[in-house]
Amino acid sequence: MSEALLSVGILSADLGRLAEELARLEQAGADWIHLDVMDGCFAPPILGDAALFKAVRRYTKLPLDVHLMVQNPEKKVAQFEGADWITVHAEAGPHLHRAIAEAKRVGAKAGVALNPGTHLSGVMGVAGEIDMVLLVAVDPGFGGAKFVPAVLGKADKIREKLAELGTEGVKVGIDGGINLDNAAQVGRYADVVVSGSAVFKGAGPESNIAAFKKAFGQKD
Repeated sequence: MSEALLSVGILSADLGRLAEELARLEQAGADWIHLDVMDGCFAPPILGDAALFKAVRRYTKLPLDVHLMVQNPEKKVAQFEGADWITVHAEAGPHLHRAIAEAKRVGAKAGVALNPGTHLSGVMGVAGEIDMVLLVAVDPGFGGAKFVPAVLGKADKIREKLAELGTEGVKVGIDGGINLDNAAQVGRYADVVVSGSAVFKGAGPESNIAAFKKAFGQKD
């Protein structure tokens, strides 16, 4: 497994200076931009929407990873045409296969997210159809929640299962509660690490992204 990529949660940025913040992330070495979309139902807050997505897409050429934390995502996917990745939750409705097909129809790579308490069987039935499994290490929408370490063992198990199915090319992502204290550990298990507030706090993206990359074992 190569060094983990860093996908930066843009909701933690100063959205009033979106273009500047995205340019700053690009210059600092972010690998992807991650946009959470929450509907107030599947995840308690109402944050992120198609309008913000279009603005982010306009201001950056970095790969854009949209994480739909919404009920019945197959009805919403088309609003995010132009994203490089669209990830939907296995728990968010009965039509997971349809949501994945919609993501591919609009030209995105498809991911399936699993909450901390969801069994891996929630994704195995569609493993041959997707490009990423995103293991969420906190319950979605609850700010300040602590990282659930059991997700690391879950990442190991999902890799074993993917290999058994001949789908080991599927990326494994980990999202939620990730900071510089646990980045090195998480980076050993993930192809993609999602972090938001930890990138922007303190010294800011320039210093923090460099520290994340160092934790992942990436060389200057």
